Amino acid sequence: MISHFSSAAHFVRNNDWRTILAHVNSRDAHPLLQFIKYGICGVGAFATHQIIWVILSVTLFPSIDPSLSNETRALNSTISNSIAVFFSTAVAYITNVLWVFKSGRHNRLIEIASFFGIGIISFGGGLLAGPWLIKVFGLNTLVAQLSMAVTSVLINFVCRKFFIFKH
Repeated sequence: MISHFSSAAHFVRNNDWRTILAHVNSRDAHPLLQFIKYGICGVGAFATHQIIWVILSVTLFPSIDPSLSNETRALNSTISNSIAVFFSTAVAYITNVLWVFKSGRHNRLIEIASFFGIGIISFGGGLLAGPWLIKVFGLNTLVAQLSMAVTSVLINFVCRKFFIFKH
Protein backbone atom coordinates (compact mmCIF):
# COMPACT_ATOMS: atom_id res chain seq x y z
CA MET A 1 0.00 0.00 0.00
CA ILE A 2 2.84 2.36 0.84
CA SER A 3 4.36 1.71 -2.59
CA HIS A 4 1.04 2.79 -4.18
CA PHE A 5 1.17 6.10 -2.30
CA SER A 6 4.83 6.53 -3.19
CA SER A 7 4.25 5.93 -6.90
CA ALA A 8 1.25 8.29 -6.86
CA ALA A 9 3.32 11.02 -5.19
CA HIS A 10 6.11 10.47 -7.72
CA PHE A 11 3.62 10.79 -10.60
CA VAL A 12 2.21 14.06 -9.21
CA ARG A 13 5.67 15.56 -8.65
CA ASN A 14 6.84 14.72 -12.17
CA ASN A 15 3.84 15.83 -14.22
CA ASP A 16 1.95 19.02 -14.95
CA TRP A 17 -1.71 19.53 -13.98
CA ARG A 18 -2.98 18.82 -17.50
CA THR A 19 -1.28 15.39 -17.50
CA ILE A 20 -2.46 14.66 -13.97
CA LEU A 21 -6.06 15.61 -14.86
CA ALA A 22 -5.92 13.48 -18.02
CA HIS A 23 -4.75 10.54 -15.91
CA VAL A 24 -7.49 11.16 -13.34
CA ASN A 25 -10.11 11.12 -16.10
CA SER A 26 -8.65 8.01 -17.71
CA ARG A 27 -10.33 4.69 -17.06
CA ASP A 28 -6.81 3.20 -16.88
CA ALA A 29 -6.04 5.19 -13.75
CA HIS A 30 -3.95 3.74 -10.95
CA PRO A 31 -6.07 1.42 -8.72
CA LEU A 32 -5.82 3.83 -5.78
CA LEU A 33 -7.00 6.70 -7.96
CA GLN A 34 -9.70 4.47 -9.40
CA PHE A 35 -10.97 3.76 -5.88
CA ILE A 36 -11.01 7.50 -5.10
CA LYS A 37 -13.00 8.15 -8.29
CA TYR A 38 -15.32 5.29 -7.36
CA GLY A 39 -15.74 6.95 -3.97
CA ILE A 40 -16.64 10.27 -5.57
CA CYS A 41 -19.26 8.55 -7.73
CA GLY A 42 -20.41 6.72 -4.63
CA VAL A 43 -20.93 10.01 -2.81
CA GLY A 44 -23.30 11.06 -5.61
CA ALA A 45 -25.16 7.75 -5.45
CA PHE A 46 -25.20 7.89 -1.64
CA ALA A 47 -26.59 11.44 -1.71
CA THR A 48 -29.26 10.37 -4.19
CA HIS A 49 -30.18 7.41 -2.00
CA GLN A 50 -30.30 9.44 1.21
CA ILE A 51 -32.33 12.29 -0.31
CA ILE A 52 -34.95 9.86 -1.59
CA TRP A 53 -34.85 7.88 1.67
CA VAL A 54 -35.33 11.03 3.78
CA ILE A 55 -38.18 12.31 1.61
CA LEU A 56 -39.95 8.95 1.83
CA SER A 57 -39.10 8.51 5.53
CA VAL A 58 -40.62 11.88 6.38
CA THR A 59 -43.66 11.73 4.09
CA LEU A 60 -44.96 8.36 2.92
CA PHE A 61 -43.21 5.91 5.27
CA PRO A 62 -42.38 7.69 8.56
CA SER A 63 -39.27 6.18 10.10
CA ILE A 64 -37.24 9.01 11.60
CA ASP A 65 -39.71 10.01 14.31
CA PRO A 66 -38.38 8.50 17.58
CA SER A 67 -41.91 8.39 19.01
CA LEU A 68 -42.74 5.55 16.60
CA SER A 69 -42.14 1.99 17.71
CA ASN A 70 -38.85 0.32 16.74
CA GLU A 71 -40.78 -2.16 14.57
CA THR A 72 -42.57 0.63 12.67
CA ARG A 73 -39.35 2.60 12.17
CA ALA A 74 -37.54 -0.52 10.96
CA LEU A 75 -40.29 -1.52 8.52
CA ASN A 76 -40.79 1.97 7.12
CA SER A 77 -37.05 2.52 6.78
CA THR A 78 -36.79 -0.76 4.88
CA ILE A 79 -39.56 0.27 2.48
CA SER A 80 -37.98 3.70 1.88
CA ASN A 81 -34.55 2.12 1.32
CA SER A 82 -36.00 -0.45 -1.08
CA ILE A 83 -37.36 2.31 -3.28
CA ALA A 84 -34.30 4.57 -3.01
CA VAL A 85 -31.84 1.82 -3.99
CA PHE A 86 -33.04 1.70 -7.59
CA PHE A 87 -32.41 5.42 -8.10
CA SER A 88 -29.04 5.43 -6.38
CA THR A 89 -27.88 2.36 -8.28
CA ALA A 90 -28.80 4.03 -11.58
CA VAL A 91 -26.73 7.08 -10.61
CA ALA A 92 -23.84 4.80 -9.59
CA TYR A 93 -23.97 2.85 -12.86
CA ILE A 94 -24.03 5.94 -15.07
CA THR A 95 -21.19 7.69 -13.26
CA ASN A 96 -19.07 4.52 -13.00
CA VAL A 97 -19.39 3.79 -16.72
CA LEU A 98 -18.65 7.38 -17.69
CA TRP A 99 -15.69 7.94 -15.37
CA VAL A 100 -14.35 4.95 -13.45
CA PHE A 101 -14.54 1.56 -15.15
CA LYS A 102 -14.26 0.26 -18.71
CA SER A 103 -17.29 -1.46 -20.13
CA GLY A 104 -16.94 -4.41 -22.42
CA ARG A 105 -16.35 -7.50 -20.33
CA HIS A 106 -20.02 -8.39 -20.91
CA ASN A 107 -22.64 -7.10 -23.29
CA ARG A 108 -24.47 -4.00 -22.06
CA LEU A 109 -27.59 -5.82 -20.85
CA ILE A 110 -25.60 -8.35 -18.80
CA GLU A 111 -23.39 -5.54 -17.50
CA ILE A 112 -26.39 -3.50 -16.29
CA ALA A 113 -28.15 -6.55 -14.85
CA SER A 114 -24.96 -7.63 -13.05
CA PHE A 115 -24.34 -4.11 -11.75
CA PHE A 116 -27.86 -3.87 -10.35
CA GLY A 117 -27.77 -7.48 -9.12
CA ILE A 118 -24.59 -6.98 -7.13
CA GLY A 119 -25.90 -3.65 -5.87
CA ILE A 120 -29.11 -5.26 -4.67
CA ILE A 121 -27.28 -8.17 -3.02
CA SER A 122 -24.92 -5.85 -1.13
CA PHE A 123 -27.81 -3.52 -0.33
CA GLY A 124 -29.75 -6.53 0.97
CA GLY A 125 -26.97 -7.39 3.42
CA GLY A 126 -26.89 -3.84 4.70
CA LEU A 127 -30.66 -3.65 4.69
CA LEU A 128 -30.92 -6.70 6.92
CA ALA A 129 -28.37 -5.21 9.30
CA GLY A 130 -30.12 -1.83 9.61
CA PRO A 131 -33.50 -2.98 10.95
CA TRP A 132 -31.75 -5.59 13.09
CA LEU A 133 -29.64 -2.84 14.68
CA ILE A 134 -32.78 -0.78 15.28
CA LYS A 135 -34.84 -3.65 16.73
CA VAL A 136 -32.18 -5.43 18.78
CA PHE A 137 -30.09 -2.51 19.99
CA GLY A 138 -32.61 0.32 19.66
CA LEU A 139 -30.00 2.07 17.53
CA ASN A 140 -30.75 5.46 16.07
CA THR A 141 -32.24 5.09 12.57
CA LEU A 142 -29.59 7.36 11.02
CA VAL A 143 -26.71 5.32 12.50
CA ALA A 144 -28.29 2.12 11.19
CA GLN A 145 -28.62 3.81 7.79
CA LEU A 146 -24.92 4.67 7.78
CA SER A 147 -23.97 1.06 8.57
CA MET A 148 -25.92 -0.06 5.50
CA ALA A 149 -24.02 2.40 3.31
CA VAL A 150 -20.58 1.33 4.53
CA THR A 151 -21.35 -2.35 3.98
CA SER A 152 -22.65 -1.70 0.47
CA VAL A 153 -19.65 0.39 -0.63
CA LEU A 154 -17.09 -2.24 0.29
CA ILE A 155 -18.92 -5.14 -1.35
CA ASN A 156 -19.85 -3.17 -4.46
CA PHE A 157 -16.37 -1.92 -5.33
CA VAL A 158 -14.74 -5.33 -5.19
CA CYS A 159 -17.50 -7.11 -7.11
CA ARG A 160 -17.90 -4.43 -9.76
CA LYS A 161 -14.18 -4.01 -10.36
CA PHE A 162 -13.37 -7.69 -10.65
CA PHE A 163 -16.56 -9.29 -11.96
CA ILE A 164 -18.43 -6.73 -14.08
CA PHE A 165 -16.00 -4.30 -15.71
CA LYS A 166 -12.71 -4.69 -17.54
CA HIS A 167 -9.59 -3.81 -15.61
